[in-house]
Amino acid sequence: MPQARLPDVNTAYIKYRNEIIQAIKEKNWPLLHGTLHSLNALLPPEYRVLISSAEYDKLAVPEVSYKCNFCAKETDKSEIEVFDCVRTSVERLLVGFIGASDDNNKTWICAKCNKTNKLQKTIISQTVLSNPSFLGVVPNPPERMDGLMDRLKFEKALEIWGLEFLSELEQKMALFRDDHWNRGEEEGDLAIDTSTEESS
Repeated sequence: MPQARLPDVNTAYIKYRNEIIQAIKEKNWPLLHGTLHSLNALLPPEYRVLISSAEYDKLAVPEVSYKCNFCAKETDKSEIEVFDCVRTSVERLLVGFIGASDDNNKTWICAKCNKTNKLQKTIISQTVLSNPSFLGVVPNPPERMDGLMDRLKFEKALEIWGLEFLSELEQKMALFRDDHWNRGEEEGDLAIDTSTEESS
């Protein structure tokens, strides 16, 4: 039962968390990988952090939408095709005369009302993740290439990845504790020693 596992998981969690922080400080990347995966494996399957760049990108990539100037409905950018509208001879003459940008000619068609919108006059909105934001998923770890410059970038990227992974694990562990702590107390089978955690 998950609540019966909580004391053991909690004790191991504190140990692994300290090792992860130490591994980052010492740039001990094999230890970082090992402890992160071990800590993730401690949790029941429904609380584990998924490691997948594809899933992470689906959740983390900002959503961009275009608002139609006619029906005021919003359409996701991925569903829109921006194209150049053919100018009339008078428009071409004016563009050449005043040196106007070709950006004025970018248009798109609203899928809801089928009207043609000028991109320059379109309200574009973007939703971004709040900070902090816990997705339950992290991208695949960065891969190291050859060269000194890449080594420095790789180490920084791996440090950021490790800290992000640890943050996700902290949140999952908090959920696991919240979901099972009270249940265990009611059944009288929890006696968690948090002295290690409090002293670290």
